[in-house]
Amino acid sequence: MNKKGQATIFFILMIGVVFFILGIALAPALTQTVDGSTSDLNCSTTTDDQTKAVCTSMEMHKLFVGVIFGLAGVILTGVAVR
Repeated sequence: MNKKGQATIFFILMIGVVFFILGIALAPALTQTVDGSTSDLNCSTTTDDQTKAVCTSMEMHKLFVGVIFGLAGVILTGVAVR
């Protein structure tokens, strides 16, 4: 393999590791913040449509961490297959 190919694979590997570390760093803080906010808004027993929408959007933020881990997995798997 030439030097450009090696440099590209190394760069992609570094990007994958950065996504993985970013996911690990954000997961506890984001989960704690969302759980605290949903308990303050009393999301489990609310009947107001606006509050339900806010609670749903806050819960969707937890998917953000999953997307970051998914990107890391796709990138690292792509490097491993080569």
